[in-house]
Amino acid sequence: MKQNMIKFKTLALGLCTACVALTTGCSENEYAKINTDPSTIGEGNPIFLFTQEQVQYQPFDYLLWYYDGAYTSKLVQAYSPSTSFNDLYNKLAELGGVGSQLIYVKRYENDIKAAIAKMPADKAAQYSHLSAMANALSVYMGLFDTDLFGSRPYSETAQAKYGGTLTPNYESQEKLFEQWLTELNADLAKLKETNTQISVGDNDLAYGGDAKKWVKFINGIKLKIAARLLHQDKAKALKIAEEVGADDANVMQAITDDYVYNKGTGGDGGNNTYGTDNSVNLGTCSKNVIDFMRRNKDPRMLVMFTKNDFNSEVIQAFFDAQARGDNNCAIPKYILDQVNYTTDGSGHKHFTSWKGDGEPWVRYQGLPIGMTISEKAEYTGDNNYFVTTRWKVTDGDKSKTYSPLSYFNEELVRGRVDYTFPTAPKGKVVQDTEDNPLYEMTISTAEMNLYLAEFKLLGANLPHSAADYFKTGVEASAKAYSRLATLNKIPYYDKAHCNDKLDEPVTYNDAAIATMMAKADYQLTGNVTSDLEKVYIQMYLHFFYQPLEQFVTVRRSGVPKVGSSLIPWVAMKPSTELPRRFYIAQPDPADKMRAIIEAAMTQQGFTFTDGQKPELLNSERVWYDKGAPNFGEGPNY
Repeated sequence: MKQNMIKFKTLALGLCTACVALTTGCSENEYAKINTDPSTIGEGNPIFLFTQEQVQYQPFDYLLWYYDGAYTSKLVQAYSPSTSFNDLYNKLAELGGVGSQLIYVKRYENDIKAAIAKMPADKAAQYSHLSAMANALSVYMGLFDTDLFGSRPYSETAQAKYGGTLTPNYESQEKLFEQWLTELNADLAKLKETNTQISVGDNDLAYGGDAKKWVKFINGIKLKIAARLLHQDKAKALKIAEEVGADDANVMQAITDDYVYNKGTGGDGGNNTYGTDNSVNLGTCSKNVIDFMRRNKDPRMLVMFTKNDFNSEVIQAFFDAQARGDNNCAIPKYILDQVNYTTDGSGHKHFTSWKGDGEPWVRYQGLPIGMTISEKAEYTGDNNYFVTTRWKVTDGDKSKTYSPLSYFNEELVRGRVDYTFPTAPKGKVVQDTEDNPLYEMTISTAEMNLYLAEFKLLGANLPHSAADYFKTGVEASAKAYSRLATLNKIPYYDKAHCNDKLDEPVTYNDAAIATMMAKADYQLTGNVTSDLEKVYIQMYLHFFYQPLEQFVTVRRSGVPKVGSSLIPWVAMKPSTELPRRFYIAQPDPADKMRAIIEAAMTQQGFTFTDGQKPELLNSERVWYDKGAPNFGEGPNY
């Protein structure tokens, strides 16, 4: 894979190569059939171009899960490497697609603009809403690309087709934010136009052309920008929040407002339709996170992460193996402590029931956060988190190894995962092999309302209380996760897809959400310091599905924080040794973008480097991150 900074050149080269390929293998007669006077070629249909822009709108690029998100999720202690953190965990290797996603949507937006520009004025006016929708997707992806790299090409991107340059200029993050806010406000004005608009209908994969929902989506992007502005211009950030929050019609109110989309047959039939074929490389879920969610009966845990393999059948298989004299296999104590069992006269144990909350809650276990703890007896003895040979059960000529831990639920982001349910070594093979075109979610009711709760606590003049925004946001997050679990048919999503006789589905109802909301950790009390931490913790949890948003939230808030009674930050290395941006390597001398890239890096005060100098990636911050707290320190607004 090429470095992100030169992907623009690489894409242009690829398009040229494709054109060359199209000129080979055709006879002169075949050329005559397809050769047409350019002046007679019709313009692309803006509606269909918009559908293709949505198909290319990809904050979940398949490399995100294997590279970029895998780094950030561990840096913010959402996950742990399966062998525990080691001294190299803060160093970055190959990078994925983050930083170069804008161009894939921007080129379609440019095509839409060009097509509309050639229309008579009265007809062009009918495409005002579509134009606004197309621009909003570009701004979202531009923001996505700048978060970890700072200055990026934007205004001149993908313009070569229309006489523009193949070497687009880089624009500073500060200027980009100003430009995007101006564009978004213009988009909102377009969406308020009441003249007759072209019908988009189902060609809009998310909202069916509903202008009211696009108004909310665009205001959601404005709130994302405002949150990132807090350390550079708090007054401006609060003003943006007040503009958005002044009218409830600007704010997503229910999960039907969430930007949830399914590319179905509109994708490429591969990664673009079903999500990545790569395994999700995030690691094992943090014990601190699992413990917090379980003690608060947070049902999102049930779908965010996987049940472990220790169902009642598997536990009985361990008991049976031990009765046969297998002294190596052992159920970790943290699991056995949740099991009711009897022991017969020969010492053979028999599973009878679960203790405590029972299924599905007892099936979730996280890995403790710590440096090289896989070498410590307290984590490898009775409470074994690492010695996998002790998780292996043999029955005659059959053996299976079972994991007692929970991982990110891959079927939330991969539509073609084959899941094998845990059974005894000689048990039947039960699998879920159904492929499902993926449902994905970006801006949501949860995200918008949690931002507004944050801004209210920071002094914004908003019509509702921080507690109201907070409650709406957390409840919406829980409903959104259950919805995604059902749409994507994750393992155990309904009773018919459970296997063990005691298995319970992982989806949940409003009563489960109400139980969660009654917990003290899920209520604001009026103490601004405490309440802010609770808001950031909920953002942290909601963004488990969007790891780069999770990283941005932790970076700007300093939450989780050291010593917290909620989800504590574990200080494993000095905070100055944790990267706060991704690296940019020195461009090749033959790279036509070299001078532009070098000038942009100088302007930002960045040093060209690789991922092996995390202290440099900490001190040389992107513009909006300057002045933000160190990891684990908590808010400093």
